[in-house]
Amino acid sequence: MDVRQLEYFLAVVDHGGVNRAATALHLSQPSLSQAIRTLERDLGSDLFHRIGRRLVLSDAGHALVEPAREAVRGLDLARSAVEAVRGCAGAAWTWPPSPPSPSNPSPGWSRASPNATPRCRCPSGAP
Repeated sequence: MDVRQLEYFLAVVDHGGVNRAATALHLSQPSLSQAIRTLERDLGSDLFHRIGRRLVLSDAGHALVEPAREAVRGLDLARSAVEAVRGCAGAAWTWPPSPPSPSNPSPGWSRASPNATPRCRCPSGAP
C-alpha cells in the first residue's frame, strides 16, 4: 500500500465513482480501477461493494476513509515542512544559547544542550 493508492481511493469516495475520480485525477478509468483492486488485494479486503456499475463503500472501506485522510494530510505536512526549509536557502541558522555550567563555562550551543532547537532566519522575501 502506498499514499498514491490512498489518494486514488479517497478520490473515488469523494467524487462518488471511478469515472468522475479518474477524470479529476487525469487518469484512465481502467488504470484507476486497477489501482483500487491492487489496494484491496494489498489490504486483503474489498473496500467497495460492486453493484452493477456502481461502487458502494464496504465496512472495510468506511474504516479506511479517516486513516487514509490522515496519511495523505501527513504526507502534505511533510512536503510543506521540506519546502519551508528549502525556501530558507541562504538563511542564518542559530541555536539558542545553553546556560553556563561548570563543564561549559561559555554560553552557547554544545553537546551539553542536546535538546536545543535550531532556528532559521530566512533572508528577506523568503517565507
